[in-house]
Amino acid sequence: MPTYNLYMGCSVPANYPNYEAAMIKVAEAFGMDFDYMEGVACCGSPNLRAIDHMGWLTVNARTLAIGDKNGHDIVTPCNGCFASLKDAYHLLKHDKEYVQKVNKILKKEGLEFKGAAKPRHFVEALYTDVGIDEIKKKVTKPLDGVGIAIHYGCHVTRPHDVTEFDPVILQELVQATGATVIDYPLWKQCCGATVLPVNEGIAIRLARDKLKSMKDAGAVFVTVVCPACGNQLDLQQLGLKESYGEEYNLPVLFYPQILGLTMGLDEDAVGLSMNRVAAGPILNHLAE
Repeated sequence: MPTYNLYMGCSVPANYPNYEAAMIKVAEAFGMDFDYMEGVACCGSPNLRAIDHMGWLTVNARTLAIGDKNGHDIVTPCNGCFASLKDAYHLLKHDKEYVQKVNKILKKEGLEFKGAAKPRHFVEALYTDVGIDEIKKKVTKPLDGVGIAIHYGCHVTRPHDVTEFDPVILQELVQATGATVIDYPLWKQCCGATVLPVNEGIAIRLARDKLKSMKDAGAVFVTVVCPACGNQLDLQQLGLKESYGEEYNLPVLFYPQILGLTMGLDEDAVGLSMNRVAAGPILNHLAE
């Protein structure tokens, strides 16, 4: 297996050690070797980009340039970081003028964007480099067909010509655990996470609509690959219970948590207790 530069971003290590721990343990099981990137900054998504495009581009070009020093692809578990790095990479690969501008700035640190290190989402690397067949071989406690709704997240799927991320990746990864992927009408809709700081009412409504669509379609669990989306769909269930008297009881798990459990990792190893909506019931669906 190749070695990867691991770009954790800000949110996962600060708020979701369960996501990080589950991802690292799953990666180790498949021989994926991670080098934690040092000296990197926040990707600035989405706030910095909205107020200072050149600043946002330079910050992400710098991260890409640090990756270029060893040439290993950059893997991240965060949709926001993935989108920022992919957008910056795509722009720099198609605009020589921007490359000249950022490299002039990066030269002060002895860095240069070359485009050798490609930004990738962890689940895409898992799907492409490990493969579904190898993943299935590691699944010793498959889920018994339980219905799982996938929330992909806006930043990982749009725009497709930039992200190059196909939803089938997550569908097949979920199916590899023995679960059933639940189709629901609002699968493309935003969860409202990025709206929350500017309009709480709309953000809560978006989460409510999304959760209802999942529940009505028969989902028992939800899986995400984005810390912001995971927080929004998990946390807002508590608010909806308090404000609207609605209980959805849809545990929201990061995909590596689900895969880790089916590979035989215990609930502490994947940080199941850190989920706000009790995620323990998923253990009842693991086949011995």
